[in-house]
Amino acid sequence: MVKISIIDRLFPANCDFYEMLNKQAEINAFGVDMLHKWLSSGSDEDKQKLLVYVKEADEARMSMESKLIEAFTTPFDRVDIYSISIAMDKIIKYSKSTLLSMEAFEVAPDDTITSMVGKLKEGTDFLLESINILKNNPIKSQENIIKIRATHTEVEQLYRDGMSIVFKSSDPMNAIKHREVYHHIKDASLNLEDTVDIFHRIVVRLI
Repeated sequence: MVKISIIDRLFPANCDFYEMLNKQAEINAFGVDMLHKWLSSGSDEDKQKLLVYVKEADEARMSMESKLIEAFTTPFDRVDIYSISIAMDKIIKYSKSTLLSMEAFEVAPDDTITSMVGKLKEGTDFLLESINILKNNPIKSQENIIKIRATHTEVEQLYRDGMSIVFKSSDPMNAIKHREVYHHIKDASLNLEDTVDIFHRIVVRLI
């Protein structure tokens, strides 16, 4: 039987929270990118890839939570680690629900959907870039914060403009269907904004 020392119990191995957050941000960005690609391709292959990324994101989040319970110390506030992981997971979950809603309600990609998802992708790419350098260069990692927040502002404007167009149509059911899809993308972007708020708090505490 292998004996585990007190030090090993207090400081479990494989608890690189920077790397775990970076991995989750990478999966998150891949998932949003796949939704963006699916809007053009409509292929089942791209859909299945997105669903796989959603599953991987869940596994990454649960692994993170498990390690938080085990870890005696963390590189920064464990509540912030937990919160940013949860917020990121919601981004990819809403990306999935966007695709499934479009299929269920038979909503084809339009300029509003394409532009909103494009901005969401831009924001998640910026987030990945920032989290990737958080450990070694926290000061530089915050340079994208304004850009990420700007993408959310643009998503909200696209949502309002798109709904204004839809509400002017003579088909109320079509308006309801589009509103549902638009709102899923908007919710994904809202969780991206929540993520970057937590990220900013982490950076401020590290500097």
